[in-house]
Amino acid sequence: MDAPHQKEYHIRDVDTRSVTLFPARAQIIREIKDVPLRPGANQITIVGLSPTVDEHSIKVEGVGSAVLITDIAVESRPNRDIFQDIFPESDQDSDDNDQASSDEDMSDEAEDADDPALKDVREKITALRDEEKRAKEIIASAESRLKILDSYGKLLTTDSEHQPRESIHDGIETYRSEREKVFKDHMAGIINARDIAKQIADLDKEEKKLLKIVNQQRAKAEKAKAKARRSKKKEEEKEARRRAEILKEKNRVRREHESFWPKNVFVVKVSLDASAFTPMTSRRSSVSSDLVKLAVDAPEPGVDDDIPRTCDLTITYLTTYAHWSPSYDLALSTTTSQGNLCFDARLTNMTSETWSNCKVILSTSQADFSDLNDKIPTLVPWRVRLGGKGRPGSYNDIMYSQEEKSQKAGWLAQQNARSIQRPHHHMFGVESGGLFGASIPAPAPAAAPPPKAFQATAQRAANPSGSLFGSSHNTGVPGGVGTTSGGLFGSASATQQMQESVPSAPAASRSSALFGGSGGGFGSIGREKRKSETEHKKAWEVSGEPRAGEEDAATPDAVPELGFQESSFEETGLTSTYELPGLKTLAPSHTASKQRVARITFANVTLSHTVVAKYKPAAYLKAKLRNGSKLTLLRGPAGLTLDGSFIGRTDLPRCSPGDSFSLSLGVDPAIRVTYPKPDVKRSQSGLFTKEDSGVYNRTITISNTRSGEKGKPVQLTVLDQVPVSEDEKLRIEILQPVGLTLGSSGVTTGVSGREGKDEKDWGKAVASLKKGGEVSWSVTLNAGRVVKLGLAYECSFPTGDHVVNV
Repeated sequence: MDAPHQKEYHIRDVDTRSVTLFPARAQIIREIKDVPLRPGANQITIVGLSPTVDEHSIKVEGVGSAVLITDIAVESRPNRDIFQDIFPESDQDSDDNDQASSDEDMSDEAEDADDPALKDVREKITALRDEEKRAKEIIASAESRLKILDSYGKLLTTDSEHQPRESIHDGIETYRSEREKVFKDHMAGIINARDIAKQIADLDKEEKKLLKIVNQQRAKAEKAKAKARRSKKKEEEKEARRRAEILKEKNRVRREHESFWPKNVFVVKVSLDASAFTPMTSRRSSVSSDLVKLAVDAPEPGVDDDIPRTCDLTITYLTTYAHWSPSYDLALSTTTSQGNLCFDARLTNMTSETWSNCKVILSTSQADFSDLNDKIPTLVPWRVRLGGKGRPGSYNDIMYSQEEKSQKAGWLAQQNARSIQRPHHHMFGVESGGLFGASIPAPAPAAAPPPKAFQATAQRAANPSGSLFGSSHNTGVPGGVGTTSGGLFGSASATQQMQESVPSAPAASRSSALFGGSGGGFGSIGREKRKSETEHKKAWEVSGEPRAGEEDAATPDAVPELGFQESSFEETGLTSTYELPGLKTLAPSHTASKQRVARITFANVTLSHTVVAKYKPAAYLKAKLRNGSKLTLLRGPAGLTLDGSFIGRTDLPRCSPGDSFSLSLGVDPAIRVTYPKPDVKRSQSGLFTKEDSGVYNRTITISNTRSGEKGKPVQLTVLDQVPVSEDEKLRIEILQPVGLTLGSSGVTTGVSGREGKDEKDWGKAVASLKKGGEVSWSVTLNAGRVVKLGLAYECSFPTGDHVVNV
């Protein structure tokens, strides 16, 4: 049997069509265009899938002419890629160091040239010294010739008696003339030497003067050089620090790459049969129309099998360590009673894959609301009996049945098992020393638990019944299409579901699906249909109730703010989806990226205060907001800004459209509360049966310090209490507010708190009594006013007894 034609693709070279992020995992759809096929058996291998992928969720589909998917195999293999080949190190760092010191000593090797004037003076002095030597030579020559003449004169006087008179006369004349010449030469030499010495002396003075100037200039130059060297040294140190920071950043990026380098990867092998599609009457060679359908341009019978053929494959799979969670920024205004909420999504990808230029869809589906293999519990009879007299026991013994305890324990264990993932550092890391080095564990990040916003419990791989190629029954998840019966070869209904749920590829116009099966996974029914309906929608702002005077509030000179791209929204059944605009790239990172989902405006925000002065003399501010949009606000962290000042972070509760929620904004410093010690008056009454009694008076004073144009009335709920008797001989009676009884509609109470002033426009207060002795005042306090709320109660009991706390 001939070996099948093989073609291998690495997952990083395969295009990503879409990424659907769930609260605890992600669904990835990748596509391979124009896969070359040869007649007969073909095997397509896709390597490099992240070890976080759920191998049971891998599904392969495709489109093509006269091609069958005959087999799919998934296996885990060690990662054979070399880290240094994918992320090579840069050798440019050492080149900068060599060039930095190349010209460092250029100025020190060559001294500065002499000053031109000084050089000219020195050249003149040298020439004059040469002339001086010539003059001295003339003088010395004259002196030597004079000695010679003196010796000659002595010879004339020594033997003058024997010489003729004419000879003596000629000798003396010669001596005289020669001596005169010598004297002239000698005097000329002396005069010349004297003049030259004078010139040299003058030039020496000038040389010293110029040398002093040159030395001063050299000193300045040396200072400038020293300053330049110091500046250069600082620049070199700065450059060294810059290179160190660059190296540190490179090491950080390298460590991050190492932390996402998979030790093992999943490999998907897809076997295809590209035999010529030639209809025959033989039942043996017939094929199912559910799997293969002729395209419009399908080859006619009899065409050569060697014609190049291609097909498009789509691989869909689920992975953990990739999810999204909501994040909010809420800005409230106490002056306009309005609020703006920015709904953002934090996108996390801690797998080994990079999903480039793809559509990103956010879904609130939990991917599996529960274990699909869980059966509905059946109540078992709860049988009890008497334990016998004298044996220890209590009423708590039959609070829970034995079956209830067992079922609860199993349920908790199941919930805990779902939240356990394989540790990240067990799956990722780089082998030290090439292929034969020891494994260095990468930094272990947090295990990426499901976000609290969703109360996610689905953390383990969805393992539907049956094999990879289908199951004998539907295991659908809400919002998605279950695996249809029929295994690998599907059925007519499976093909129909696939055509409705799988996004159409460009080649879909010329071929039908290759591989029958479920649709686009969890929460993906009709996604492409919904996409076509929302594709032309612009980024929109989700508004609550209309704001009064919104047109008047806009100023013509207002500077436009920078906007954000916002997502399109759709809610189907129990699942909400948000399609982010444009194409995104999600690279592996320990830091989540933020994407704007929507912006919501809250109108008529109700601000109220709660005072429990008995415990703390403070007014706690609370805001009540109504979700007038079509979005369901998910539970998540929120940053709070009140009147332009950031006050902290809190948790936003889940709120459906049309519902309201409340947020605590902390203590309002503009509302002052005083709660002095109680005043007690004791008395005794009764004629036959003596009774002791005590009247307790408590006063709560509340001041609204906001005044002026921005001052507004505030709504306060003030809480206090009176003791509740547990003995029939102990009576508690409320004296103030007068007429306050349990179940009454409320009593108007409260007086102005300013001494000496009777301010009737302070507001109003209505007191009511609730169960448990709780006294509640509903107070409306105007700006700049003070109210005093009184509470008085009488405690009566038999004489000789006393009252204690329980």
